[in-house]
Amino acid sequence: MARLKIALIFGTKPNFNKYACKYFILSLNKLQNTYEFCFPDINTFPFEEGKICNFDTSNSILETFAQHNNITSDYIIGINIEKFNTNYFFNATKNSSVITTNVWDKYFSPPSLFEYLLHSIYCCLIYSQKTLPGRLISDEAMLLNIGSHRDTRGCVADFTRDKHDDPIDITLGYICDEHKAEIKELYGEEYLKETINILERKWIGYIDDKNSVAYNLKHVFKFDINKESGFNKNWFEKAWEKFHEIPYELATEILKLIITVLLTYLLLKLGLPSK
Repeated sequence: MARLKIALIFGTKPNFNKYACKYFILSLNKLQNTYEFCFPDINTFPFEEGKICNFDTSNSILETFAQHNNITSDYIIGINIEKFNTNYFFNATKNSSVITTNVWDKYFSPPSLFEYLLHSIYCCLIYSQKTLPGRLISDEAMLLNIGSHRDTRGCVADFTRDKHDDPIDITLGYICDEHKAEIKELYGEEYLKETINILERKWIGYIDDKNSVAYNLKHVFKFDINKESGFNKNWFEKAWEKFHEIPYELATEILKLIITVLLTYLLLKLGLPSK
């Protein structure tokens, strides 16, 4: 049975480690039988960097871009670093979705950017996919309109008008009873089990477990999913990370030296004698 091919496109030049992101998302291909995720081999972007993305036209822009670049897939998802002109994290339609990463690092991380993208990707697929390969869907089931609910339940389908509720949903990796029933009715029991497994994120594993996703992210792609947001680091963040890798005794001595130098400089600047 062929899986649905899901093409992921970077909407603009990523401000995060795109190779670590690719590895994290493509790991899903080993965990479920419904979707095969892929990143098309393209070097251009559908959206303009530094320009706010229009929510209403974003999907048509993405779909037109995919057509011009001969991208063949069952569904398209754009990952855009620019924000929407509305208070939404993503726009999911029948044929495509656009997800913004714009405000995640500054206001909402942790969870990491990659966990946020995982959550958003599956939200988009649950909301928009109405047929699955090899599954006959009854007329009654097709009348279901899986969408979000306004009350916060810690569920993947929370509307999250207050965006600070979103880290709660991602951390819990939970699907409420109402949406479990709807997903099971429309997509089937196997799909529901696979989705719960993916959203719970136990498959990420631990950094000290060799060959786990977390281990490979850290040792191959230099990204610690337990500590870092996933976005590119500035020079200070890189220096601070290196400092924490220094043995404790040596780090203490370096810190004492830095403090001594700074105090000496301040004393000289103020014209006071230093001891």
